[in-house]
Amino acid sequence: MQTPVEVVQAQLEAYNRRDLESFCAQFSDDALVYDLGVHAPIFVGKTAIRERYRDLFARSPELHCTIVSRSTLGRAVVDLEHITGRNGARDPFEVMAIYEVNNGLIARLHFVRNEGYLS
Repeated sequence: MQTPVEVVQAQLEAYNRRDLESFCAQFSDDALVYDLGVHAPIFVGKTAIRERYRDLFARSPELHCTIVSRSTLGRAVVDLEHITGRNGARDPFEVMAIYEVNNGLIARLHFVRNEGYLS
């Protein structure tokens, strides 16, 4: 079984290739994605994640994420990410992603976004 860092890294590499199947393979079927501080998840389950990222990958041929910093403790991996090319945008932005990995899959993902950033 992969370590939490290996799972998150595999997800990142698939994201940068816009490889939807490999990307989704890193998430549990019942994965939850949140904006930090919001009680209701923004995506529930791998099917919703797949739909969202299918659209994002199709609209973002230059999409790329670079890790600025990464911390890990147990099953948690925290990445500060520098993202370019999202929806064809020229301006990069940063987001913090907090991954919870259980049994070799991402079970929860919390995003911390800059104020004013729209998901």
